[in-house]
Amino acid sequence: MKPEARLSRDVRRALHMCGYSVWSTEQGIRMGRGGARTTPGIPDLIVIGKGRFAFVELKVGARRLTNAQQVFQQIARENGVECHVWRSVDDAVAWIAAR
Repeated sequence: MKPEARLSRDVRRALHMCGYSVWSTEQGIRMGRGGARTTPGIPDLIVIGKGRFAFVELKVGARRLTNAQQVFQQIARENGVECHVWRSVDDAVAWIAAR
C-alpha cells in the first residue's frame, strides 16, 4: 500500500471511531470504484460530525499544496469553512481533541 493510501485509511478510521462521517474524493479511491475525476483543488476528504464540517487535504512527507488546492482553501476559509492539511493521524487526533 502506498504511503498516501495508508495515511488516508488511517485518518478515515480514526475519524470514524470518534463518530465523524468521512467522504473521500481521492482519485485512487474514486477511480477504483468506477468514479469520475474530480475538479482540481478539491480536498481529499470531507469530514462532517459533532457540529463540524471540514475539508482535509492529506499530504505525505514534504509534498505541498498545488495552486488549485491553495485557491480552494483560500475561498473556503473566506467563506467560513474549515480547511486543513494533515500529514499524520496525529493531526486528525489533534483536530478531534480541539473540540
